[in-house]
Amino acid sequence: MKTIAVITATRAEYGLLRRTIEALREEPAFDIRLVVTGTHLSPAFGETWKQIEADGLRIDARIDYISKDRSPAGIAREAGSCARQFADAFSAIKPDLILVLGDRYELLPICGTALLMGIPIAHIAGGEHTEGAIDDAVRNAVTMLATVHFPNNPEAASEVIRLRNSSKNVFEVGEPGAENILKAKIPAREELAARLGLDSGKPWALAALHPETKESEEYNIAMAEAMLEALSGLTGYEVVLTKANADLCGNKMNALYSSRKEFHLYDSLGEECFLGMMKEAAFMIGNSSSGVIEAPLFGTPVINIGKRQTGRKMSSCIINCEASQKDIRRAIGTVNGRFMPDILPGAGHTSELIVKHLKEYFHDL
Repeated sequence: MKTIAVITATRAEYGLLRRTIEALREEPAFDIRLVVTGTHLSPAFGETWKQIEADGLRIDARIDYISKDRSPAGIAREAGSCARQFADAFSAIKPDLILVLGDRYELLPICGTALLMGIPIAHIAGGEHTEGAIDDAVRNAVTMLATVHFPNNPEAASEVIRLRNSSKNVFEVGEPGAENILKAKIPAREELAARLGLDSGKPWALAALHPETKESEEYNIAMAEAMLEALSGLTGYEVVLTKANADLCGNKMNALYSSRKEFHLYDSLGEECFLGMMKEAAFMIGNSSSGVIEAPLFGTPVINIGKRQTGRKMSSCIINCEASQKDIRRAIGTVNGRFMPDILPGAGHTSELIVKHLKEYFHDL
């Protein structure tokens, strides 16, 4: 039996990993250890480890490295703490492989530690492009550190092969978010309204805006203020706003969000309510990757602010705009009903394919 440590550090990443964790735990050939870390353990981000347990998943290790110092130096020191604690966790768990997803900055110390300890890395969602954040650099670094690769689409698979100069252990598995939508229990509008305290008779807007990590603090605060002012000018809408992530300046953006009492602010909506809001909202606004990847599967119009997602494949549902109040208002004014989904969810077998290819990988060793 092979021991695989699956690592999750954020609410969004867990939503994409959940089906794979469940599928891996059903496979007799694997002993799965779930390591929960990052913002999952932070009260400021809703302590989303509780949702993991509510989903019936056992948490095998908790690693709390998030510090109150959100300065660049503070986050760099945080990465050092992360590496030290993961070295201890890996020594205790003794995994034959670790499984990670995406491009969050904590993957640098986590995967660097695994590399130095001789632990193979499997990486989901390599080969993507997001030019407006440091994510590209992190994602590509993890691609070079990893042994097994699970890109989401043919273009991403080609990019991983180009970076690695090899197609060995590169397996296209489809969008985890699409599988989530197919399998999730999405609440109906009335139930969603009751859970979130919304008027079901009014149109809804879902806002999720995170820092652009290549831009200054002043830029990010101005961007957040511009979005809030544009949304405040809407008449008759219920606006649901989710907090920014733990990136540099995210805490200051969240303080700004908390000062605006006209919106429904949530640390975390949870998977079901978040997907439900994407499905039922008249439009989604911000710069979250979920607006580019998942929302188009519902045909929901998405106003994509600024440059954070620049480089990703964009659906016809997406309206790009500058990070100014004037341009955001212009973009909101162009929303005119829903779209036909033009990015198809596919067969929804991402988790099955990951299990299959990991079994093949270990068999061929």
